[in-house]
Amino acid sequence: MKVALRSAAEAPNVRNNQEMLSRDEAIGLLAEYGSGAAWTGHCFAVAHAAVQVGSALEAFRAVELDSLWSTALLHDIGRYASHDPIIHGVEGYNLLVRLGHQDAAFVCASHVLFGLDASEAVRFGLPARDFVPQTYEERIVPLVDFLIEGDRPTTLDNRFFSLRQRNVGNGLFLERLDRAQEAAASFMMQLSAEIGEPVETIVASCPWCS
Repeated sequence: MKVALRSAAEAPNVRNNQEMLSRDEAIGLLAEYGSGAAWTGHCFAVAHAAVQVGSALEAFRAVELDSLWSTALLHDIGRYASHDPIIHGVEGYNLLVRLGHQDAAFVCASHVLFGLDASEAVRFGLPARDFVPQTYEERIVPLVDFLIEGDRPTTLDNRFFSLRQRNVGNGLFLERLDRAQEAAASFMMQLSAEIGEPVETIVASCPWCS
């Protein structure tokens, strides 16, 4: 499948050399590019639920909650240009690299399918390197994204069932979905054990999610 993409700028491998996006800046970007579209409600739900998970984890390890909230809020900003289940991550990456926000750009690309390796990245017009979430904050974003359907909490199994139903015919996406589910389930199990409470329960209790 050939997809027309905007050119992607190369981002450095070290992503923490720029000033962190504030929550207000992230909200401003989402307002500018989302223009109040329905999908922005999902972004806010993921941001709030991600911080709920991060706050539970904070008792056991350091967590950058403001960075987690801002990058989670912008994970789907590429939907201003495309709703394709993969390409929206590429568009978000391209946009935020142009604007100088490397951390958030990386999360846009790496939240897709819980990460893309270098060969997959090139296939979709990204720089030739791995876009696989590494830090806890980077991994919490795609996990929580998979636990929010629209703006409502759901289970991992139900979300992946929904994704398969909604993307029938998109073989390129579906052939990677099993691997993404395995990665998400593995991290969720690890995180739940570390926190001492199921992550699905924490997300379901998020007071900001409908």
